[in-house]
Amino acid sequence: MTERLVASDWPRLVRGLYLTAMAVFLVTITIGILNGADVIAFNHDQILTHVHSGTLGWITLSIVAAAAWFARGIDRSLAIALAAIIPIYVAAFYLANPTLREIVGGILLIAILWLVVWSWQMAIRRPSLPALAIALGLTTFTYGAVIGVLRQVQLAGGPNFFPATADIVGAHASAMVFSYLILVAMGLLEWQIIGTTGRPRAGLAQVLALFAGGIIISGALLFLPVEAQQVPGGLYLLVQLIAVAIFAVRVVPTAIRIDWSRATARRHFGAASVYVILATVVFLIVIYKFIADPSIAADPTPVLGILTASDHAAFIGVITNLMLGLLAVLTADRPDRWPWAGQVVFWGVNLGLLVFIAGLVGGIVIVKEIGAPIMGIALLFGLAVAADRLWRSDLGAALGSPSAADA
Repeated sequence: MTERLVASDWPRLVRGLYLTAMAVFLVTITIGILNGADVIAFNHDQILTHVHSGTLGWITLSIVAAAAWFARGIDRSLAIALAAIIPIYVAAFYLANPTLREIVGGILLIAILWLVVWSWQMAIRRPSLPALAIALGLTTFTYGAVIGVLRQVQLAGGPNFFPATADIVGAHASAMVFSYLILVAMGLLEWQIIGTTGRPRAGLAQVLALFAGGIIISGALLFLPVEAQQVPGGLYLLVQLIAVAIFAVRVVPTAIRIDWSRATARRHFGAASVYVILATVVFLIVIYKFIADPSIAADPTPVLGILTASDHAAFIGVITNLMLGLLAVLTADRPDRWPWAGQVVFWGVNLGLLVFIAGLVGGIVIVKEIGAPIMGIALLFGLAVAADRLWRSDLGAALGSPSAADA
């Protein structure tokens, strides 16, 4: 056994990872409320802070926490390294210091490579569809991180490792939503909703299609000229639709057969499952607009709002609902201090998000400006409620001690 943990240690690591993720998410939410309501016009570096504090600070640290919970253990040094380095990397974006981003990004990349090795060790030790989805998703995250760090090296005055025609930013970002976030989310939802312990064929097709799609689109954007990207782009869209369709048949019917009026963890899982479909639909609107007007490829300004809507459907609708549900399961031994808190959080986050998405897709500014603060304030309250329960919960008893096979 190479992981440095003891029976009573890993539940505390799960708690620490979640609390760190919540702390960094406060940055995301604050900038998001002010930007979405058009109160403050943030510059490019501040918007990148918003994006990376959400995708790295909140989403990735939460995913690592959930993966450690699923695996019933994680290397202590790995968990601490990620919890320490990611907030510093996020701060480097706000400080607009390319050299700092390059240095910290390189250190973070080492930790991420360590993380993906751990995830595959876990997937081999605990063979199941959820474990495979986590490992594949973190593999996508790893090569996306490599592209991102090499981009920071270039911005800091270093060499350019890619062809002159490469769309580096597009390659970094394009695979990260469906082939990382949605892929991992599908695995964790599979674990919680239908309790899959094997690797059913349809499930394998689902996760492998999403993973393959990420490689296809990132490779095309990096190494093919624009005129040659249509075929791989179409293939990427096809495999993505196949994966989501399989998920819709296998998991969504069970996910939505719940009492939506009750404040339960399963309600958040059900919402996350539905948002997988909604995020796909919004993304298809973007694809349709690119097909209808090829000039958008040179100037994507007309579709930036819809792209933002697609991202938020994934970031908030899928991942944040999933994490709020997981935190509710994790802290089931401690009820909310206020009986109405669960209703406020669920409906505030999801109705606010729907209004925000509608405003972005429809190009209606006032609707977007209404949805953003509703969603943001509900998220802040939800984090406070979840953090309070997490502090009070006896995770060691709730999670149980890992067996020798687990560790």
